[in-house]
Amino acid sequence: MRAGRLLFVTYLLLAVWSLLLVYSTSYGVAIMRYKVDPSYFFNRQLLFYGLGLLGLLICSRINVKLFYQRVTLRILSLGLLGLLVLVLVTGNAANNAQRWLSIFGVTFQPTETVKLLLILVIATVFLRKGCGVRVQHWVLGFLFLTIALVFLQPDLGTALILGVIGVALFLTSGVGLSRLVRVFIWVFGLLILVATLIYFFHPDFFSAAKLGRFAFLDPFNLENLDASYQLRNGYYAIGSGGVFGTGLGGSIQKLGYLPEPHTDFIMTVIAEELGVFGVIWTIFLLMLLSFTALYIAVCSHFIFDSMVCIGVAAWISVQMFLNLGGVSGIIPLTGVPLPFISYGGSSVVMLSCAVGFVMAAARRNLLAKSREVVYL
Repeated sequence: MRAGRLLFVTYLLLAVWSLLLVYSTSYGVAIMRYKVDPSYFFNRQLLFYGLGLLGLLICSRINVKLFYQRVTLRILSLGLLGLLVLVLVTGNAANNAQRWLSIFGVTFQPTETVKLLLILVIATVFLRKGCGVRVQHWVLGFLFLTIALVFLQPDLGTALILGVIGVALFLTSGVGLSRLVRVFIWVFGLLILVATLIYFFHPDFFSAAKLGRFAFLDPFNLENLDASYQLRNGYYAIGSGGVFGTGLGGSIQKLGYLPEPHTDFIMTVIAEELGVFGVIWTIFLLMLLSFTALYIAVCSHFIFDSMVCIGVAAWISVQMFLNLGGVSGIIPLTGVPLPFISYGGSSVVMLSCAVGFVMAAARRNLLAKSREVVYL
């Protein structure tokens, strides 16, 4: 099977799998907490995937010549920074964080759009201007500014994802080892600066509630019971599932014990209902999508396509690690959703558009290969 077809089939499998899981994990929350129809979240996730599929098809057909134009880079970079500034100025606040925008009654999380825009901005810069020292300085400055604005929301999980994406694309550009060491020194210094800014502008970020995220180190300690409530119930769900699970729809923890069973902690319900095999199948689909994107990147002779594919693969991989690491207690909870699986419109639509750009790269690879065959 060609890489582009494999990518699309994997995406469709993830969509169907997500819809099935979102319905199973959310009907209890819909009835008991929100007093709405049991299929409320399923219907909305179906709508999100419909919009996502449309975005995928559009992005897979965008002419790459568009990214050679100077105005494209300006629109992408200004759009990215504009969204982050706008959410800090007029965004909706909840749980001591200001991460959402409401436009014409539609609420979305701009940072999901920023992840894709960052990949496109960096890939476009290296496409148009090469990978000289001045270009690297510009890219690093833009990356640090983006991460700092996300930190101020504050959103540590997304900041980490953006940092990994930026480092992956920076390495792809061909930077040397000595240059990389200097970059890490600058990163460390800037992290200290950003932490200082957060302390003065968002002192609540270091509140007991935020520091309670480190309760994962000892979740059953009597002093950590409140802070580790969600993590402990996630453990109960995973432990109850065993190897084969309790059966689809048979979770107990999703019925009021897990606050967010259909979003951040959806994998714990998968483990409870479908057991080890359900967890393995979910991880397999996500890893298959990531490795297919990397394969397309390796096969590409076009720097823009290679960087976009690597950026998307890094995005999916690090977000999956942060989500699974958080719910399993390996790392502190960051609140990031499981890509393609968790309920959420902003995440589903933007990830779908990202897959569209990877499919466009796969198509250009096939065209280049066919021309080489004809030439030979």
